[in-house]
Amino acid sequence: MISSRVSRFRSVGTKSLTRLLKQPNIPRCTPATEASALASATAITTTTIITKRYASDYPSPSQLPNESMRKEHLIRSSTENLIKLLADEPLPTVSLNDLLKFNSTTSHHSKSLMLVENANETLHDMLVLVCKRLVQFMELPYIVILNPKIAEIYDTYLETLKVLLQFIQQCSPDCEIKSYNDFEFLTNFKIDNLEQNNEFIKVLMKTIDLHTDNLTVLSEGFEEILGLNIVDDKAFLNDHLKERILMRLLANHHILLSSQLINEGGDFDKLNEVGIIEKNVNVLEVLSRSSSFVNDMSSLKYDEKVAMKVQTVIINEDDSVTIENVDDLANYQNYTPVIFPYISAHIEYVLNEILKNSTRAHIENKVNKPVEALVLVNKPNLKKPGPQFYKLEVRITDNGKGIKPEILDKLFEYSFTTFDADAVDGDSYKTLNNTGANQANIIAGMGYGLPLSLTYNRLFHGDISLKSVYGHGTTVYLKWVGIDAKKLYSTDE
Repeated sequence: MISSRVSRFRSVGTKSLTRLLKQPNIPRCTPATEASALASATAITTTTIITKRYASDYPSPSQLPNESMRKEHLIRSSTENLIKLLADEPLPTVSLNDLLKFNSTTSHHSKSLMLVENANETLHDMLVLVCKRLVQFMELPYIVILNPKIAEIYDTYLETLKVLLQFIQQCSPDCEIKSYNDFEFLTNFKIDNLEQNNEFIKVLMKTIDLHTDNLTVLSEGFEEILGLNIVDDKAFLNDHLKERILMRLLANHHILLSSQLINEGGDFDKLNEVGIIEKNVNVLEVLSRSSSFVNDMSSLKYDEKVAMKVQTVIINEDDSVTIENVDDLANYQNYTPVIFPYISAHIEYVLNEILKNSTRAHIENKVNKPVEALVLVNKPNLKKPGPQFYKLEVRITDNGKGIKPEILDKLFEYSFTTFDADAVDGDSYKTLNNTGANQANIIAGMGYGLPLSLTYNRLFHGDISLKSVYGHGTTVYLKWVGIDAKKLYSTDE
């Protein structure tokens, strides 16, 4: 039996720090029984150190027998201090207008200086986000972090920190930690040329790859420890997924910005994108892609498709209104574009999740009516004083017999799903999923679709709400707040 709660975490770092990966573990003053119990648990770990929360079990420098161990102790403790120092910094706040800051400055600033400035901001924000996640994992109960799937996600963040610190080391080969709180190498480091920026782009691409397709692992891990009732999974996952989205957004934005400034000339007046922001997102096109995607899955699984009835409403700059019925969504290009500058991937993800639920409800309940969608965009009036933000609202209504009142309040809870895993191989299996064995949870049943959609929308002050009448149907209200039109089209403010 484990005699005390001893939490261990793996540390990674620069040229000096990464040496610890090759060093043997520091001896711990723990009972033999505990050491034996921990041996199997640490099979999922690499190099480990004991956190300051349990300092009584951690040897002081004077207790270490030789200089080599004292130096290793210094490196590991310094890494821990570095993680906590960065985690204590405020969470990076990113607005759509922040992402547009270079749109009106290309004629006044050197492109290389702009990229270097953005690269340094991105590096700092990535370090803060990664370290905040690491601290949150370290604060989980010991039994939770022993779960192999949660430990796998934890390992991914440790590897991400290692990649970022190794990049700093490569650019500053003389840096070395000399004391527990000696972080000048990090404070003073700046990316200062395009060559370093090119290397940084490779680092960002690697971090994106590290975190790709691991939501299923995270979901399964929390599902396995759900019965322990010792973790506020909603609070943890809300923060985790929001910061995960921010990491990917910041990384992708800088990668795209670099390409646009260097490879595409950087004349944003002629480009359709500013980093990850797309100036001319046609919401009809996004809705068409989403409808096609969901219907393709539906057709493969059931040999059925669910039609959509779409109406668009555009509130113009002069407050006049343009209304149009879209009878053939697949040929969206034949209709008036509904332009909403934004990040199309975020909108598409949310639409996919809502349409999957609506389509599934119609098929399960043998409803032949189409799903209805109302798309409303108001175009800002640049002549009005103050900021003028684009706004998008989408209302999706189905006739899929509604949602039971007793589960209505649970729809935005993580891991809650109406997917029946026990029915996967039976005739009663009624859900959309990827084809192939053991893939059902990827599309339905993971329980993250709606809460993650809410996180995407609220990231930039949007929202999701729904109303359901059991026995009749459900209406979902989607809201997005876009960019300030004056930041997009005017260089004077």
